[in-house]
Amino acid sequence: MTKKSLALFCAALALTPFTRAQDAAADQVAEGKKNYMMICIACHQPTGMGLPAVFPPLTKSPYVNGSPERFASIILKGNAGPFTVDGKPFNQIMPAQEAALTDEKIAAVMTFVRANFGNTSGPVTAAVVAEARKKFTDRKTPWTQAELDAWK
Repeated sequence: MTKKSLALFCAALALTPFTRAQDAAADQVAEGKKNYMMICIACHQPTGMGLPAVFPPLTKSPYVNGSPERFASIILKGNAGPFTVDGKPFNQIMPAQEAALTDEKIAAVMTFVRANFGNTSGPVTAAVVAEARKKFTDRKTPWTQAELDAWK
């Protein structure tokens, strides 16, 4: 093997884990988009802008881009208005999705939303969702904005 072919071989090996990680993230985003389009789109719309005075936007949202545990908990348990986002009022209920969606599907939706609609946050693993599910298993009510804003 020549030095040049050895260098190319080493470069290919070095890129392999990164490419696999990229492929995994791309697969998760694609799965998240599919689930978002089936479940979340009616309220949060194809653009993530929500519906004025009813459903809040996901665009550049601190609830989306903040704590992954908090975001997972919102999806798992839902939330109930009133909410104020960017100075605009919203007053509707987001239903809990814990019975309908697996940890993997919730993580995929979160990853899709955190990578789109003007958001630039990283992916979320199913383990994060599973931990939130376990932590709040006894909670029977949706979150309020005051509870979510006080999140540590």
